[in-house]
Amino acid sequence: MSTSSTSPSTFTGSSAFSSSLAQVIANAVTVASIPMDNLETEQTTLQGQQTELGTLSSDFTALGTALSGIDSATGSSSYGASVSNTAVASASTSSGVMAGTYSLTVSQVGANTTTMSNDGLTTVTDPTTGNISSSTAFTLLVNSTSYTITDSAGTLDGLVNAINASGANVQAAVVNVGSSSSPDYRLSVQSLNYAPDSLQLEDNGNHNADLLESTPLTSGAYWEYSVNGAKTVDSTSQSLTLSPGLTVNLLGGVGSTTVTVSQNGDSIASALSSFATAYNSATAEVLKNRGQSGGALTGDATIFSLTEALNQLGNYTSTSGSVTSLTQLGLTFDANGNLDFDPSTFSQATSANMTDVLNFLGSVSGNTGFLGAANNILTGINDPTTGLLPQDTANMTSELTDLGNQITDDQNNVNLLQQNLTAQMSAADASIATLEQQASYLQMMFQTENANAELGY
Repeated sequence: MSTSSTSPSTFTGSSAFSSSLAQVIANAVTVASIPMDNLETEQTTLQGQQTELGTLSSDFTALGTALSGIDSATGSSSYGASVSNTAVASASTSSGVMAGTYSLTVSQVGANTTTMSNDGLTTVTDPTTGNISSSTAFTLLVNSTSYTITDSAGTLDGLVNAINASGANVQAAVVNVGSSSSPDYRLSVQSLNYAPDSLQLEDNGNHNADLLESTPLTSGAYWEYSVNGAKTVDSTSQSLTLSPGLTVNLLGGVGSTTVTVSQNGDSIASALSSFATAYNSATAEVLKNRGQSGGALTGDATIFSLTEALNQLGNYTSTSGSVTSLTQLGLTFDANGNLDFDPSTFSQATSANMTDVLNFLGSVSGNTGFLGAANNILTGINDPTTGLLPQDTANMTSELTDLGNQITDDQNNVNLLQQNLTAQMSAADASIATLEQQASYLQMMFQTENANAELGY
């Protein structure tokens, strides 16, 4: 009998037939509970199926993510840049890059403009308490742009911090130009641009006197370079954008180098390997629900649909180009039906004809090649609205809700039956107990009469 969600009445009688009456109640409740017991068995089965659907959903979602990884790898991330002279520059690629060759010539190395506070200012032996000026208000001039500097601390350290927080494209620092025993701390200011910048720090409390040396310690200079024989370009940065998605970093050497952008298969190989791992996980979970000792969804049509989908993914072929199957990319099935990825086979395919590899893979957005076909298959499984697994899960949830309601209704009916029978059996037991008392009294009276008769009363 199922466990009630309420506390049904119990029967305890006082007649000689009370145990029999209690058994009548128990038998009636057991028979009435049979439909509910069947529903609870069905509920347990559905809960197991719901759990397994959740596991399969996770595995096929991971497979879809792995497919997106391949799609991403066939885009800009499949390009790489090589540099012939690494003493001159390095290069990196990002979204939007295209294949190409760039002849880069660096004719001048850039330098930052550096200056220091003037001789003759107040000597600072402790930058945490002293300063080169008694003022707290200054104006920093970087070329023609001015910045208001407020040194609320009134110290050299405070002045450095105020300059660095001003937003000016400079870096200030405290530098000791004296000895350890007799320090002479100065303000050093360096432009962050590679350019012959003009740097001034006016003391607003001392008739706008310039606190920095008029002649820079280091004269700034632009990086000068040309690309593919074009005119020389001046740059204030050693990071250059030669083309959309192509960034070159100048390393400090004067000379020429060739930057070559081409597609490579490293990111695609990694994505294919991840796809094989996700495919094998999904396959293993599906196989748990096949055969005589299979899992909760054994025999369910969903398992057959998922099996067919995996077969379509793993056996996809194309009819055009030199690459027509996943096998040519290094993805092959082992004896257990798992996908193995061989990077050496993939490397041979990409070195022979990267274009055909990419054409075979296609794209999700263009709905072409393997990626387009695979995305359509997985969308039919994973789509939140129309996908097989989300729909099955939603149906299962609805069915479990209905079952739960039916079980609750049945339990209430069984409880009511038990309460009614208990009341009826209690009344019957009370009547029987009364009759038993009367019978006992009459028997005692007869026994007394017989005894008196024998004594002659």
